[in-house]
Amino acid sequence: MINFKLKDFDKINPVGQEPDLCLSWFWLTDGDLWLKFGDQIIYEYSKEALQHFGHKLTPYNDYYIVRFLEDFTGIFEKISKSIPNDFYRLTENLQQFKSEAQTWLDIYETDEDEYSDFYFEEYSKLISWTYERLFDSAHLIGGPHLSFFRHKDKIRIVWDTEHTLENGICLWTAKDGSFEMNYSDFIIEVKKFGQNFFQAMDKQIELTLSKDWQDVKVDKVRLVEEHKERKDEFDKSLIFLEQEINDITDWTEIEKLYERMKSEIK
Repeated sequence: MINFKLKDFDKINPVGQEPDLCLSWFWLTDGDLWLKFGDQIIYEYSKEALQHFGHKLTPYNDYYIVRFLEDFTGIFEKISKSIPNDFYRLTENLQQFKSEAQTWLDIYETDEDEYSDFYFEEYSKLISWTYERLFDSAHLIGGPHLSFFRHKDKIRIVWDTEHTLENGICLWTAKDGSFEMNYSDFIIEVKKFGQNFFQAMDKQIELTLSKDWQDVKVDKVRLVEEHKERKDEFDKSLIFLEQEINDITDWTEIEKLYERMKSEIK
């Protein structure tokens, strides 16, 4: 499900400008990342995009994988909370729900004061459950939006990947879509990613410690400390996925807002 390949150690470049070059744990996570759900691959550039960019060596998102790690684990607590069945069914066509909500918002746009109050009091509450379970890859041009919705023993992953460059080229191979799987299998895949990633980083740290970096600033003591901290943080984040967490979301209010929206946009 979650695939990656760290950059070869001898190809990792320190950051900054000479004579102030440095290297830290963050920069050692440089590599390729791609997600596979069914027959769709997220973070895979189209052939046309690769030809346009010219210099890319692989078809995948090449960036610091820690950025994905931080964004993904940051929504684990929300992912773990099961949403009501009626709203889970809406995620089969999440774009339609968001479009209807936008239509509802537009109705109130004629009056600036009323629009502002409505936006925060009704519209935001209605769609809050969707954005709480989303991360947007904002560090990338046309970065995919990924959302994760659990209902009991199932989870649906929804992605918005269709982005066209100014020259008309489609950026990614994946089309907007979704994929449903068992929640227990999802946890297994997340754990597998974490295990593989930190094992790969163990090797990166080992090589970094054994190398003489000369004028490049490398705090080797801090490097070892941060590596352990990062592994501990990931392990702690898994607790959110595995435990039942009390959900304080007022689904009754959201359901009422949804029914009101449906009646007002007719």
